[in-house]
Amino acid sequence: MMIDRISDLITDIAKTEILPRFKKLRPEDIKLKAPGDRVSIADTETEKLLIRELSGFFPAAVIGGEESIATNPNLSGKITTADHAFLIDPIDGTNNFIKGDPRFAVMLTELRRGEVVAAWIYLPVDDKMVVAEKGAGAYLNGRQLTISTKVKEPDKLIGAAHINRFPADLKKIAHENMRRIAKNCPAFCAGYDYISLMEGTKDFSVYYRTLPWDHLPGGFIYAEAGGYIRTLFHKSAYGINDRDKGLLSAKSEADWLKIRELLFPGFF
Repeated sequence: MMIDRISDLITDIAKTEILPRFKKLRPEDIKLKAPGDRVSIADTETEKLLIRELSGFFPAAVIGGEESIATNPNLSGKITTADHAFLIDPIDGTNNFIKGDPRFAVMLTELRRGEVVAAWIYLPVDDKMVVAEKGAGAYLNGRQLTISTKVKEPDKLIGAAHINRFPADLKKIAHENMRRIAKNCPAFCAGYDYISLMEGTKDFSVYYRTLPWDHLPGGFIYAEAGGYIRTLFHKSAYGINDRDKGLLSAKSEADWLKIRELLFPGFF
């Protein structure tokens, strides 16, 4: 099956381009794309290899990723409108990777005319591969995932709330209300957090910045596993064209509404 071939491709490239460089990066292996936004040689080489190999599988597909879009912004629009496309996040959690923190991921999304039809998240250090195809459920290392429907009281919730990018008023409200949950432990790697949600070690996630390579794969897989994900402000389905609209993931619609009100009471 092609989904398995792509899973093997991601795993193989991670083992040749990422893991050998983990905790072994030299200063010259790291560059600054923008203030606070670093990229490593592992990011760029991984993306190049994925583009090359996927192009061999799918010659007619438009293929690009976070790094190639950074140098050629027009590629983003082509991916959005193409009959067939792939969007790559070669290392999600680059800052973690550079610091020697194992919470980083390789993520890939397959799209047809802007709609996600399949997605992959791979955690190289943990050797965890999560995949999903549209309408076929989500799988972790071959085991089907099902989101727990167990209801928790607020003081039992564990969150992955990335609130530092929120506008000042919302950030202040969220910081104050984080005291009402058991723990907030964002991984600063969306792929890692989405897998934590699916494994049940975290109960919700919330983001303000919603770049597609960060959230299309995890959001799609989480939904295929039975989770509920919507834009924070408009409660609409997340799509490739959404930017900075906020994104909240929870086990169910009821939990989603309760958590939004818990974090931002009276705001919506």
